[in-house]
Amino acid sequence: MPARRGGADDAGMRKTWGVVLAVGTWACGGSDPSASADTTTSADTTTSGTGASTTTETTTTESTGGADESSTGDPLEPPPACGSLDYAWHGLLAGPGEPEYDDALATAVLRHERVHVGLTTLPSGLATDIQIAAADETARAAVDAFVAGEGWDFEARSGIAPRDAIGTWQKATGAFAGVAAAADAYRYGTLRDQGDACEEIDRARVQLERALEGLHLSTALTGVPGLVVRAFAHRDWPGASASPTTPIFDENGDPNPLEKTNGTWREDNSGAHPEYVWEDSCSRDQLIGWVAGYAAVWEVVRDDPTIDAALKARLQEDARQVALQLMTVRPSGYDLEIWDPEGRPTLHGYLHENNLEGSYLGILNGQHAIMAAGIVAALAHIAEDPEIDAYLVELVEDRNLVGIAADSLLVDFGAATNWSNYNMAFTGAWLASRYLDHADARADLVRAADRLYEYPGSSTPVAASGQALFDLVVAIVAADASAFGETLGEPDADALARAIAGMQAFPTAPAWNFARENCDAAEIAAELCTLADGTVVDVLGEVGHDDVLVVADAVPLAIRPPSNFYWRSNPYAPNGGGDGTALYSGADLRFAYWLARFTRRG
Repeated sequence: MPARRGGADDAGMRKTWGVVLAVGTWACGGSDPSASADTTTSADTTTSGTGASTTTETTTTESTGGADESSTGDPLEPPPACGSLDYAWHGLLAGPGEPEYDDALATAVLRHERVHVGLTTLPSGLATDIQIAAADETARAAVDAFVAGEGWDFEARSGIAPRDAIGTWQKATGAFAGVAAAADAYRYGTLRDQGDACEEIDRARVQLERALEGLHLSTALTGVPGLVVRAFAHRDWPGASASPTTPIFDENGDPNPLEKTNGTWREDNSGAHPEYVWEDSCSRDQLIGWVAGYAAVWEVVRDDPTIDAALKARLQEDARQVALQLMTVRPSGYDLEIWDPEGRPTLHGYLHENNLEGSYLGILNGQHAIMAAGIVAALAHIAEDPEIDAYLVELVEDRNLVGIAADSLLVDFGAATNWSNYNMAFTGAWLASRYLDHADARADLVRAADRLYEYPGSSTPVAASGQALFDLVVAIVAADASAFGETLGEPDADALARAIAGMQAFPTAPAWNFARENCDAAEIAAELCTLADGTVVDVLGEVGHDDVLVVADAVPLAIRPPSNFYWRSNPYAPNGGGDGTALYSGADLRFAYWLARFTRRG
């Protein structure tokens, strides 16, 4: 049946409201705060037949929040003075004012931060992977020295302009750039709320503001409010930006190309950003990454008067429009579809709980359900819009999305499992845990997370896979940690310990994509392999997803093949990698680390 929209009672859903702050207490490191966040902006937009925005009418309304209230309605407390480390709260991962602080892990993450801020985000403020020719020993040595040093300006440190050292900047995609922006947010929020060094807080704020600009481009470039890009690139930086573009419509006015692909490059469709090109066909894994970025950034900046109020209002409106698009019942008779400007769904743009691989079969798809619940909960938290709040109630009460996820997950397929699906499902579970304020749904969420983590009868259980982000999400769900108030419980200690161990095993930056071979041809033929750390495992053959070679036990992260995002890569694959020219941004580690630092214990 077609999904219903609106009309649901929003009882039990906690509202959040804007606030006006005494900005003087928030200024840190000598920075002057921007105008106080006492307004919200909404836009009514009409579109032409081409999908490009033609008129936009913006209205500004006063916030209803009180001057002494946070987004949860609790008394607002300004952060400690920068440089003081005068904080009383504890994260899931200890901070520098605590005896359990892991200085070695913090130093390792700092190296990835330097790659992120100083190199991979230069084109747009969002993370990309980069490439340097194997033969360019001077540039590669300069990167090594920069990452190991103390500065944040590559050219000042090396004497080489980034464009002269780096041959290629890849596209900024939602699945990676979005969660990297979430890491930017949680880094700034953690440093701010723990009174870290003034210059570190200021630097983190600048990067967060750059990420805010990049996140806006993720929807603005489509030219249609609420529609989202798969990826984008800046024309002035070599690499993905050189991809040939295709008009949205052909000379006959038909969608171009006629057969939908998993990404076609387009010119800017807004008329405002001709310096960018973008890739269409945003899939559900890309969307959930973008939304993770929107939500984490909003949570951190909403009540922070040092962040420009106009940037916050724009982010809120962008999120509202994305939610309205997902709420729309399409010609299929269903909602929760991701569409492109030419007026058709993207190739993998389905999130409805009755959909499987683009077909509505009347089944219950728990992966889609948990993703949709998390995505809409996050967008509702940002938008603070009664219509979207009511829609969220419909999804979790009338349609029981989180309950479906607890009972009917379509993720585990043994050796053939697509681990990107696990990454999407766990990200959905985290978003729901953080932003869904509904007691019954949160109880179902615990069951859903447990089922994801230790799927009954699984030959490839997540709990034994060494995927630190998944371990962390399970710990967070067990603790009942959310954006709505104090953490109510204790984290799953075993899952948290696994998460920390996984982060500690992460490759050191700079993380080049050199090939890793744990199992040679003779071992593969013998179906028995000794991994690089001496562990002996059975070889199952090329029976993994996409016919990848897999072994019977998860490969420890420290000796896995390189990945630009480990949490979506197969932990049972022993071999892989490339020629060592690609340098990964470290978004996977950064997100897990700063999420653990930012999430408060009870």
